[in-house]
Amino acid sequence: MPAIQEERTPPGIREGVRSGILASIQRDVELRGGRTARLLVAAGVVGVLGAVGVTLLVGRHPFDHHPSWHLAVFGAVWAGLLVVSLSIAFLQVRTPSLPLSRAASVGILGLGLAGLCGAVCPDQHFLHWWSGTGLGGSLDSAGGPAAGALCFGLVTTLFFAGVAAFLVLSERQHPPVCPLLPAAMLLVLLAPGVVLQSVGTSPVVLSGWLAGTAVGAWLGVAGGIRVRSLFGARRTD
Repeated sequence: MPAIQEERTPPGIREGVRSGILASIQRDVELRGGRTARLLVAAGVVGVLGAVGVTLLVGRHPFDHHPSWHLAVFGAVWAGLLVVSLSIAFLQVRTPSLPLSRAASVGILGLGLAGLCGAVCPDQHFLHWWSGTGLGGSLDSAGGPAAGALCFGLVTTLFFAGVAAFLVLSERQHPPVCPLLPAAMLLVLLAPGVVLQSVGTSPVVLSGWLAGTAVGAWLGVAGGIRVRSLFGARRTD
């Protein structure tokens, strides 16, 4: 027993190691807190600017029947959704079963693609432009405006979701991403624009557009994940 007691670490060394560990933990917490604050500020600024830009984009169509409060309300809703989504993406929020960060990234990227396509669209009232195309006009004549809106939401969101999922997601990621969560994120971010553009139409048209957007989001995310995995498999071969 005396030999064992003599080999014990001196109290001074133990206290020095303990103080060093505590100081390192405190410094890491402070750095993480500062980084978190900067990311939250960045998410707020980018979210507000993005919401203003997208709101002005979808509200700038030739049928000038929006009262001023429409743009204010939808801009506020979009700002809130974008700030939350960007915060989740920047802070890499996730749970063991829900990859929220990657899902939010898909939604944000899909919304950005939608904004770019909307900016180059020759008619800022997208359904009006769609009904003037050959396919859109045929669907309107055959099934009514609701069928045309459903197909428009399906085709466009299929593209946005597919490209976003291809760039962000993969089947080989752990945990694997179910298409439902990223598709839901994208649907939530696109929904204010769909509702704002549907002002002046019937509830059936709005329902058809939202339904097409939901289906297109799910199919696009699933397809993007699959295509990305096939590209990855070919590279490994």
